[in-house]
Amino acid sequence: MSINLLDMLKDQISGPLAKQASSFLGESEENVTSGLGSVFPALLGSVISKSSEPSGASGLMDMIGGLDMDKLGDIGGLFGGGSSSVNGLLNSGGGMVESLLGDKFGGIAEMISKVSGLKSGSSSSLLKMAAPFLMGLIGKQIKGKGLSFLTDLLMGQKEHVQASLPSGMGGLLGFSDMAKNISGAVTGVAGNATAGASNAIKGATDFAGGAAKKTTAAATEAASAGLGWLKWAAPLLLIGALLFWGINSGWFGGAAKDTLGDVKDGVSTVADKAGDTAGDLASGAVDAAGDAANSTMDAVSDLAKSAFATVDDAAKAALDKITFTANSAGSQMMDYINGGFKGDGKITFRNLKFDTGSAKISGTSATEVDNLASILKAYPGVKINLSGYTDNQGNAANNKTLSEARAMSVKGRLMGQGIDGGRIATQGFGSENPVASNDTDEGRAQNRRIEVTIAK
Repeated sequence: MSINLLDMLKDQISGPLAKQASSFLGESEENVTSGLGSVFPALLGSVISKSSEPSGASGLMDMIGGLDMDKLGDIGGLFGGGSSSVNGLLNSGGGMVESLLGDKFGGIAEMISKVSGLKSGSSSSLLKMAAPFLMGLIGKQIKGKGLSFLTDLLMGQKEHVQASLPSGMGGLLGFSDMAKNISGAVTGVAGNATAGASNAIKGATDFAGGAAKKTTAAATEAASAGLGWLKWAAPLLLIGALLFWGINSGWFGGAAKDTLGDVKDGVSTVADKAGDTAGDLASGAVDAAGDAANSTMDAVSDLAKSAFATVDDAAKAALDKITFTANSAGSQMMDYINGGFKGDGKITFRNLKFDTGSAKISGTSATEVDNLASILKAYPGVKINLSGYTDNQGNAANNKTLSEARAMSVKGRLMGQGIDGGRIATQGFGSENPVASNDTDEGRAQNRRIEVTIAK
């Protein structure tokens, strides 16, 4: 089918909507325009996915049937009608977005923010604003036609959507086939996420690294100073060796042998003193390094205590009623809290599964994410980093993108449970840092993981 809905949206809607929405959202028109360049492909991709579900196409028809086409045809008038008019648009779009994106909504909004420079809240609102206009345009195209035409129309949009989706978004939406067919190398968005992932634990870790480096440098310098004895002892050793060779060769007499003995004794004394000095310095360096490490761990523990100091009593009461599965992320987090915040605060999801090649969380394994959300609700001062990893199978660039998308999917689920997205940073590392061998199925399964690190 020759129709390209994304081009039509760009020509007919994106410009006027960006102009009006930018004022309402308090964002630059440029950033809103950039955001719409990701919003519409994301929404249209979800519509395509929805149409392939049982009764999905009929659900889309119902969604379209509830639209006020006249209002949607006058964007300036709609926004000029005041906050109540715009709120009506947001409410209508909110229901559509919930139906289309589900628990992926938070992750999609976050990714759009990274791509466009919009605030997270603005991206969320823009998705809700854009959804009715997309559905309205589809409604105009299928007016007077049946479900089969709708399905054909949407299937014809796949290549346009996959060409327009930002890197990594296809995986986050669960479009594994679409993601595989995207031409060119996919570089992912881990770099942008890394830029925003600064936090207290990282600061403590940097402090530890710096302390270790300084201690090592000090030890090296001190050892060098102590072994300065050898700087003048070395020539004596050389002279002694030459004399020894000369005497044994018959070049010198008995007096020379006596002199050589004195030199050898002096050199031996020098070497002993240098060895003692170096040993003392090395021992001191080890002690200093140990003290630095202990101080750092104490600092990390203090930071964690501070982060968990604020407690939401109602959420804590609900948390106390949860029975966590042994070794689950929730269980590990509670052990960390109840154990006095000892260790590095790193936790690994043990029961969280994703569909193969996708960022879609599988079945009931989302419960582990929901349990983590319950802990974060109880301790509103805590921030976390989510790090995604894969095994080493397949293309490395795609694996990195998938790992980022999965971390974003978990973030989206947490946001859907009411956790502020500003408390959650995400990164994707692909097959880096394996925790087991990739030569076995069991090892690869362990390497496909999401790690949680306490950030504050």
